[in-house]
Amino acid sequence: MKILIVMDPGILIPAKGYGGIERIIEMLAIEYRNAGHEVHLLITTGSTIEGCIVHGIGKEGFPPNRWDARKAVPAVWRFLWKDRNKFDLVHNFGRLVYLLPILNHPVKKIMSYQREISRRNIAWINALPSKNVFFTGCSQNLINRARVRGRWETVYNGCDFNRYQSLENPCGDAPLIFLGRIERIKGCHTAIRVAKATGHRLIIAGNVSSLPEEKTYFETEIAPQIDGVQVQYIGTVNDTQKNQWLGKAKALLFPIEWEEPFGIVMVEAMACGTPVIGFRKGAVREVIDEGVTGFKVANEAEMIHVVNNLSKFNRFNCREKAMKRFHSSTISHKYLQMVSTDRKSVVILSTHQPAANPRALKEYMSLKEQGYGVKYLYSYNYDWSYRVDEIKFAEGNLARPDFVQVSANPHTASTHYFLSKIFFHLFRMFAPAHPFFKKMATSRAAWGLWKTAAKYPADLYIAHYLGALPAAVKASKQHKAKLIFDAEDFHRGEFQYYSRQKKNVTEVENRLLHSVNLMTAASPLIAEAYKNIFPNLRIETINNVFSKRHLNTIISQNDATLKLFWFSQNIGQDRGLEIFIQALNDLPEADIELTILGNLRSRTYERELLSAAIKPSRIKFRNNVSPEEIFTIAATHDIGLAGELQKCLNRQICLTNKIFTYLLAGNCVLASDTPAQSLLLKQCPGIGLTYRHDDPKDLADKITQFYLDRQLLYSCRRAASTYGRELYNWEMENKKWLVLLSNLIMKEEQVLAKKKGIIKNTVKV
Repeated sequence: MKILIVMDPGILIPAKGYGGIERIIEMLAIEYRNAGHEVHLLITTGSTIEGCIVHGIGKEGFPPNRWDARKAVPAVWRFLWKDRNKFDLVHNFGRLVYLLPILNHPVKKIMSYQREISRRNIAWINALPSKNVFFTGCSQNLINRARVRGRWETVYNGCDFNRYQSLENPCGDAPLIFLGRIERIKGCHTAIRVAKATGHRLIIAGNVSSLPEEKTYFETEIAPQIDGVQVQYIGTVNDTQKNQWLGKAKALLFPIEWEEPFGIVMVEAMACGTPVIGFRKGAVREVIDEGVTGFKVANEAEMIHVVNNLSKFNRFNCREKAMKRFHSSTISHKYLQMVSTDRKSVVILSTHQPAANPRALKEYMSLKEQGYGVKYLYSYNYDWSYRVDEIKFAEGNLARPDFVQVSANPHTASTHYFLSKIFFHLFRMFAPAHPFFKKMATSRAAWGLWKTAAKYPADLYIAHYLGALPAAVKASKQHKAKLIFDAEDFHRGEFQYYSRQKKNVTEVENRLLHSVNLMTAASPLIAEAYKNIFPNLRIETINNVFSKRHLNTIISQNDATLKLFWFSQNIGQDRGLEIFIQALNDLPEADIELTILGNLRSRTYERELLSAAIKPSRIKFRNNVSPEEIFTIAATHDIGLAGELQKCLNRQICLTNKIFTYLLAGNCVLASDTPAQSLLLKQCPGIGLTYRHDDPKDLADKITQFYLDRQLLYSCRRAASTYGRELYNWEMENKKWLVLLSNLIMKEEQVLAKKKGIIKNTVKV
């Protein structure tokens, strides 16, 4: 492949001092070259990279004067237009306007942002007729803050780890280091205060900004603190010196005061095995793996605390973890993967927000890790999940451009949201009149998903919840793609009696499930129930489990207060809570606490529960938290309660994520005797007990067993943790799920290839 890399003129490559982006360009050019591609660069005249062809534009000088910057635009235009048919990929790190002459040309184009993104320019480009334009940002935080549209991917910056060496055990008086341009927003003054507060030496390396206000900052706030003993300033360092100083430092301090897009020095420190201690701003939240490659802190006081307690840090693990994420070969592969014709794309559709549908979110994360292009279509449903998702978008934990909300929300589009509720009400009212209305009556989000999904071509569509299925069927047929339906519930069995709504659900399933290529079910009994109705449909069980990173190892036995825990997205009637209260009332003298976590829809219901309790002080209510936090909270309790009632068939055969959360949290499990939960506890002997779902005295007896026999309780908690570690975790289920998905897509490719072969042979004949 012939690749052209474009960059604004001004800094020579290889960069001798300042030039973070230029270093990234050099790194990529070498990696592309090593991968066998022919690499051309349109960069500052005088630059050289061995084995690559440099086409010079502009002259050295940073920052360039205004006239030189203006002259660069027509120079780039002339080159791109003249050679528009010579390259397979144009990778632009310069100004977006450079791509204008080839915007509608079929050559593939990557526009990579290392600095702030102009939302207006992106909107302008998206409005023009354009082909094969891919956008990247060096951090998710950078992209999310811009709130842009188009095909966006996060591709982090990296470095060649072979150029850096790690010292396993730096000397006992190893200094702290601050490395970067000396400006106020970089936080050098904070680094000095931290070093002095902790009694460490501090090495300051970097150039002083040429801006007048920053020169004043250095002369008045930094220079007076430099004593040559505790605080040393060594000026600008080259790559060899950087390697040496970072390698023998105790930690890199990164106390930034702005939303820095990346900060390549963080990766360079990690390549030396040196931990990074940074303020939670910009890309820091994404780059640092807490406790492995460094520590994220909120302020100076927390930074001081971490430095004081930084004793046994595994520098080998730091380097290895960072290498997997940020090695130059990994970064170059991600760029090329974006434009590969072999790359598969997936659209996930859900009627719930990401935070309220962790099952779909796990699939999204897994697909992204495997290199798939993924879009996630979803709908607003709860305030708490909306807040959790917005925090994740703001912190860069979720890629905002990958997520498309349909049917609006009351916070940013209240009128549209209100109209979506009106439409939903009308669809339900007129459902008997037409099959289409029945489909749209499955969820408020159904109409929004149906209008939107087909706009995103994909190789595979995955529908979560019945309300997403009509849209997924339509889109998969339009784009000749495969379709997976995930049955977290047995939908026609969610009703206690036969009703018009159950009839609608049944008709929609009967009409649409024949179009599904694969169904995944969240419990073996749900899979069995659907298989009995649709014997020709392939159905596989994918348990509702979570990652082993949430695993809690049980170290000691608890002989104090017995702590019970229950959680759900919503707190309300028909969840088995009344049985819990009645059971505790049978144990008035026991030292027991019950924590109930979830979205409390009615304060009246809370008062009813507390008034029914003999000792209401033992009942603690907690608001909903992000799904990740639940494991930490659960781990502080002894027993996890799974109190499913048998009021409908779905509740009898489903396995909610409660039990699997309890296993990873190391909770002893007390589960009601639904068929699904009883089966699981038989398959996992020793993790807990079942109780009769409608018998509070039986539950009280089981609680008493654990209250009196703490060794039994400890044994059950250990067993639960073991099952979570070895069997019931996402790492295990994900392997199975990825094989199913890959086989589904690859099978279609093999069929197409076979057809092409037959056609080709026929033509030859």
